[in-house]
Amino acid sequence: MKTLIKGGLAVLAAFLAFTALARISVPALLGVNVFTAAVIVYAVEEGEIPGALAGAASGLIVDVFSYGLFGLAGLVKTATGFLAGFVSRKINVQPPGRLFVFAFVLAALDLGLWVLLAALISSEGIPWAGGWLFFQPVGTAALATSAHVVLRMIGDRRGR
Repeated sequence: MKTLIKGGLAVLAAFLAFTALARISVPALLGVNVFTAAVIVYAVEEGEIPGALAGAASGLIVDVFSYGLFGLAGLVKTATGFLAGFVSRKINVQPPGRLFVFAFVLAALDLGLWVLLAALISSEGIPWAGGWLFFQPVGTAALATSAHVVLRMIGDRRGR
């Protein structure tokens, strides 16, 4: 039950960050995928199955906001959450440098899979947003790494 609550809080935090960024700056919203960052951080902490479930929930929320093909982001984020949890159980991604590289690769795969599926399924084309989407893996990796470090510091203080 505790894992489910943490997952709900991760998705809620991503939703609140998304709505705040949408009010501040649309380019910033496109340069950082807060839902992918939340899924990566949560999956690294909890594992592949909780990561996949959080990814599915996050992806469906993204689909609601996008007014596009419903389920596309849900599928992509589910795969990202599972992969993040699975790989983080096999290799140590806890140091910030490794986590940044790991999150960058996952965010690039997330974006690439979304672009591929959108190109195959949708006839509207890919909304590149003036190139801002190319910054998304770096911004997402930076956000995921920062969030992970802050959550670790909070957890360490609680443990004292």
